Amino acid sequence: MSADAASTLEHRGPAPPRAGQRRAALICAHPKPAALAVPDSGSVVGREWLDKHGLADTEVSGAHLEVDRAGGVLSVADAGSRNGTWVNGQRLTPRERVPLDSGATLRIGRTLLVYREKLLGGFDPAPPVGGLVGPFGLRKVAEAIAGFERAQPGNVLVHGETGTGKELVARAVAAAFGRDQKLAAVNVASVARGVFESQIFGHVAGAFSDAKTASPGIVVAHDGGTVFLDEIGELDLDLQAKLLRLLENREVLAVGAQRPVKVDVLFVAATNRDLGAMVERGEFRRDLWARLALATVEVPALRDRNEDVFSIVQALWARAGTRAPPPEQIEVEAVERLLLEPWPSNVRELDAVLAAVRRVDREPGLRLWALDEVLGKSEAPKLALTREMVDAAVAAQGGNVTAAAEKLGVSRGKLLRRLKRG
Repeated sequence: MSADAASTLEHRGPAPPRAGQRRAALICAHPKPAALAVPDSGSVVGREWLDKHGLADTEVSGAHLEVDRAGGVLSVADAGSRNGTWVNGQRLTPRERVPLDSGATLRIGRTLLVYREKLLGGFDPAPPVGGLVGPFGLRKVAEAIAGFERAQPGNVLVHGETGTGKELVARAVAAAFGRDQKLAAVNVASVARGVFESQIFGHVAGAFSDAKTASPGIVVAHDGGTVFLDEIGELDLDLQAKLLRLLENREVLAVGAQRPVKVDVLFVAATNRDLGAMVERGEFRRDLWARLALATVEVPALRDRNEDVFSIVQALWARAGTRAPPPEQIEVEAVERLLLEPWPSNVRELDAVLAAVRRVDREPGLRLWALDEVLGKSEAPKLALTREMVDAAVAAQGGNVTAAAEKLGVSRGKLLRRLKRG
């Protein structure tokens, strides 16, 4: 072997980016936000385990919960506790072992825990993202905004369901850029098509019959700041072309003007629609979508961060000027119901429900009967999918997995995953 060959370093290839640390955790959603490392397999935990994490609960037994992590799957069983164990609203029979899917809600005593298979970041609760509360469920949002602080893109797209707080995220993005002092929020769907150009780009005097004086328009008026374009998916195709030119050139041509004006503006657009699907249907310009989607923030639905629900409730109480009730006036069953609700309209719907509860129940606190009055009686809780249940259902359907899944009320994929776990 030559000396040159012996001294040549081995080529290691491109290195992937380092992902944020992710660990399995049981996240306390009530009475206060905290994240707990999942106990070792075979552990029996209870009051002392909670006490070590600052979660005193006298309704939890000394030996309350059995934990098993065989095969990398977390399952729990009630250890014969005095007050019982609930998974997703269903009480377990003593020693009954059930697997926990990520997002499952676990109740022991007056403590509500949410299992997360992969919690991003540390175990300490995170501060709000702008005005959006999320001690544990907004880590990806915060991470994306932190990345914008380094890269400073000119356009940002915020995507999320209705009521998730997209405008609050947009304001947090503007603050990260230092551009929150001058911020205009425009609901694209509410601006009449005929006046959109005049409002956004401005106009010169005499440009049309009602233009007796000139107007700089929203973009020029917020030069150096931020323009937030909500419901961008509702914008007409021809207006999309005009917006694209603005995003590409950072030039505004007022209605009736001869020369464009240069601007320095951060554009944040938001939508609850699938712009990629709209592009394929010819309803949204591909080039505009590409320009916006270079920097995106995905705001999670409330049902996908149920560990944050009670913290959000407390923030909504404060915003409404309602004093938070003492712990003894908050029924854990009521909080549990809030965590298990699907919330199709997200935080906006939760806020409306809390307001309705205050009208129904004049006493301070949060009680299950008042929630039932507003929301209606809850459906039967979802059964924890045990291997015994799956085997029995498959056998009853003659080995037909699809029919067994329908019988159990779960997807075929979930049933297959349960079979694979053993």
